[in-house]
Amino acid sequence: MNYQGNQRNLSARDVQGVKVDENRIKKILAGDAKELNEYAKALGDWYAKGKEGEKLTTSQIRNVLDEIQKMKDYDDYRLQMLMPKLAYAAGRHKGKVREFRKLMEALIKNTNKANFSNFKNFVEAIVAYHKFHGGK
Repeated sequence: MNYQGNQRNLSARDVQGVKVDENRIKKILAGDAKELNEYAKALGDWYAKGKEGEKLTTSQIRNVLDEIQKMKDYDDYRLQMLMPKLAYAAGRHKGKVREFRKLMEALIKNTNKANFSNFKNFVEAIVAYHKFHGGK
């Protein structure tokens, strides 16, 4: 999955196992809307698919989004406090919750005051595509 600036149509198979791609995350946080849309669409689809107990539920993903949306501005403390909540959820619910945790940790690690709105937009897009692809 090398990025050459070419348009890619990603499917759920392309993100199988969701190896967090730091380069894509950095592009998204830098404001690449096209990359944000493509990656969020593929992730939303992948998180919504699978066996019961394996796929990410809407309530699990919304809990994280709700915490993020409460932040009007960048708040490093509150972002860092999402990490234990994600760890707890990943310990409680196996499956794709663990993969979502890895993604969120990489995002939080690369988020700062300047790119916080891009971070929020990306998480919102993942939730939207998750719901679109049948997330329950």
